[in-house]
Amino acid sequence: MMKVSEKLDRESNRDYAYRIIHHNIINLELKPGSMLSEQDLADELELSRTPVHEALQELSKTKIIEVFPQKGSLVSLIDMKLVNEARFVRVALESQITELACQAATASDIQKLEENINLQEFYINKQVQDKIMELDDEFHRMMYQITDKMQTYLMVKNMNIHYDRFRELKLHTSIATPLLDDHKEILNAIISKNGAAAKELVINHLSRINADEKEIRKKYGEFFK
Repeated sequence: MMKVSEKLDRESNRDYAYRIIHHNIINLELKPGSMLSEQDLADELELSRTPVHEALQELSKTKIIEVFPQKGSLVSLIDMKLVNEARFVRVALESQITELACQAATASDIQKLEENINLQEFYINKQVQDKIMELDDEFHRMMYQITDKMQTYLMVKNMNIHYDRFRELKLHTSIATPLLDDHKEILNAIISKNGAAAKELVINHLSRINADEKEIRKKYGEFFK
């Protein structure tokens, strides 16, 4: 069973199906290696099969879904080559963007980042994983917003689905406190307008994946290609 939320205003059936299936893949409600039935998904979403079929076809372009005609669709196993490629793109772009944010951030922007970090701390203490992931994403998204690079954000987000599943598994294997500490240091660099420090902090922050893989594979080896 998926976690299903309501349709957004003016959201098409196809976009709704894409958003919900995408969300459930990232959050591992639809686990790596599991088979999907268009009809079952359509029933859960209370849609016809056509928008579900279109959503699965679109997701297959990201290689997160493998479509087998007449048989169904498979949620792809985690491929570390794709995870590392997504991380490579994020490191290359986001380190530069965060450096730019040090000069572009307004007092209002800084206040919003501080509020985000306070909420991260609250939900980490409560161990509410969905909110931790959501607020982590929002913290990084704000860097693109501050620097007016939202088209870049959308491009990165499309690739990031592979990296996001890995991040979700990390939340299941260890506490999120080190990530929160990284965010606090990045914010301090932005407040002090230290672009070089912010850039280096983001590179180190996004490179934690290198130390996490062995631990995660040990617990969730069946999810990996």
